[in-house]
Amino acid sequence: MKIRQDSVLGLFFAITGCIALLIALKYPFGTASRMGPGFFPVVISTLLVATGIGILIRSISASCDPFPAITWKALVMIPAAIIVFCVAIEPLGFLPAVLLLLVLSAATSVKFRLDWKTSAGALLFAGLCTVLFVELIGLPMPVLGIWLQ
Repeated sequence: MKIRQDSVLGLFFAITGCIALLIALKYPFGTASRMGPGFFPVVISTLLVATGIGILIRSISASCDPFPAITWKALVMIPAAIIVFCVAIEPLGFLPAVLLLLVLSAATSVKFRLDWKTSAGALLFAGLCTVLFVELIGLPMPVLGIWLQ
């Protein structure tokens, strides 16, 4: 029997949830009206265990494909995009750094094409992120960095 991708994912979720649950049980739980510091972690880790078990059951009962081939481009480009975001946020600012992150992450897909729809969507999403994080939440980051001012 070949190991299926869903089986590994379900097992990962269940094990991670069990470990988190064991750690969370050391904190006071509290009640629903007066939650303790362990309430939220216990609930979330229990849901993670339940999700993992559900995925395992589904993968055993269904005929799933075995592991697909590893896409090395995505495996390298996604962490690289995050590093570029971290390096670019100070000199370029939040908006251009988010744009770079989006374009580099999306470029890992074989279906990615840089056209006006993609550019407009990335610009709209970066603008929404800027409004949300910089303006509404008040993250102390410049919208445009020192290189663009």
